[in-house]
Amino acid sequence: MDKETFTVLVQRQQRQLYRIAVSYTASSADAEDAVQEALLRAWNRRQTLRDTAYFSTWLNRILINECKTLLRKQKRQSPRADLPCISVPPPDERAMLLRAALFSLPEKYRIPLTLNLLEGYTLQEIAGLLSLPLGTVKTRIARAKQKLEQEVSDHAQ
Repeated sequence: MDKETFTVLVQRQQRQLYRIAVSYTASSADAEDAVQEALLRAWNRRQTLRDTAYFSTWLNRILINECKTLLRKQKRQSPRADLPCISVPPPDERAMLLRAALFSLPEKYRIPLTLNLLEGYTLQEIAGLLSLPLGTVKTRIARAKQKLEQEVSDHAQ
């Protein structure tokens, strides 16, 4: 795969990569780091991709693995108390509520739901990306929707 093809394919799914990374890391800074590392890893290993039709799935799998690696590294590090606090203007209340509800879901429910609803992946594609049986993906998405609906309705009352 040449540089131009790689660049075009990455630009097409740049936002998608970021959203997937945020759904894993729950932090925009960590998501940006994970995307950068995944793109570097993909660039260095681009010759291993046999068919460019699977580029999106291949790159998403690399990103998911990178996110998991980043989270494992963070567990081993202690937080730094000497970092300055940066204030950010508050987002819309409904958006905050939905985001909080989404991130209150366990990762095993949040990731398939994000891939399906926000990224538009089919259940079979999600099963392949996450290396899970199709029935498990269906169940997790259904339970995620139930938990999300319950969390939002609890806050609305």
